[in-house]
Amino acid sequence: MEYTYLTPDIINKIEEYKSEFLTKDQVIIQALHLIYSMYRDITLDHMLELSNYLEVPLSQIEGIVSFYDMFRVKRNARHHIRVCKNLPCHIMGCKKLIELFEKLTGEERNQESKNGRFYIETVECIGACSVAPAFMIDDDLYDGTKITEEKLNEILSKYT
Repeated sequence: MEYTYLTPDIINKIEEYKSEFLTKDQVIIQALHLIYSMYRDITLDHMLELSNYLEVPLSQIEGIVSFYDMFRVKRNARHHIRVCKNLPCHIMGCKKLIELFEKLTGEERNQESKNGRFYIETVECIGACSVAPAFMIDDDLYDGTKITEEKLNEILSKYT
């Protein structure tokens, strides 16, 4: 079968994962990472092709995609900002950080992007408690411990 989104490179990597991992879910997660890194989102078409290729129910893939914050289902901005809101980040000021992002980008969290540049999302955990309040822009992790408006504006200017 010919696929639109599962390129030969992705398929070859999935085959490697099949020999490395014990469970189908582990293979699915790694395959989703590949798809996400290539297309910057996971669409229903991506999930349907993966479901077909791995011969697993679509609901199994949808369950994994909806469970993990790292996968974005709809592409609505060039850059994805994730701000951790878990307890350590909450205590260390994630609310102030979110407000600063909203001010500097002109976007509201968890809303469709107005200008197509940034999408701001709060997530449960990004696994970086030592730099709380932690945030990520695309795949780049940032230390929010001493962030200022000036510093954040400088960081955002790198993402055009």
